[in-house]
Amino acid sequence: KLAGPCGDMGGFTRLVASEGGKPDGLEGEIPSVFVPQLPASVIESHFHFGVLNRPESVRQLLASPALLRQITSDFVLVLETDHVLMQPIPNLATRTTPAAFTFGYMHAHASQDWVIQHYWPEGSSASLDPVGPSPLLIHLDQLRAISPRWLNFSLGLRSNADAERVMQGWVQEMW
Repeated sequence: KLAGPCGDMGGFTRLVASEGGKPDGLEGEIPSVFVPQLPASVIESHFHFGVLNRPESVRQLLASPALLRQITSDFVLVLETDHVLMQPIPNLATRTTPAAFTFGYMHAHASQDWVIQHYWPEGSSASLDPVGPSPLLIHLDQLRAISPRWLNFSLGLRSNADAERVMQGWVQEMW
């Protein structure tokens, strides 16, 4: 682990969902963990939304003691593949509070409450933070706690045409 403002972060390891969990040739450039991507039939049945591999790959990582041994930090930084880091990211997360980027287009409103409460019965648009899972700094214990719900919520939204009409389709997995 490094000293300084990013001292909680122990390095980068890519989590890659690939066909059959096979290496992609970049593992020599950056430490990488490979898991099988969702079957094409699952992606097709959820409006061809390949981003569902993100919560599924996290689920597979957390379910595998062998894969988890490759993660050297108590905190995880979840990023999109097209994010570019221009400077170190300080770890603003704690063991009990994650840190995430606020998206201006993610503000829920009362007309979406029926969808929110379908997946989160005690929730509402007023209590939903306008953040997605990327970029996200989160403690592994918290990620373990939310991972099943994240996957189930994402799969549920992507198979619900009514929800598709009220929640922006391309960001549904972010909710």
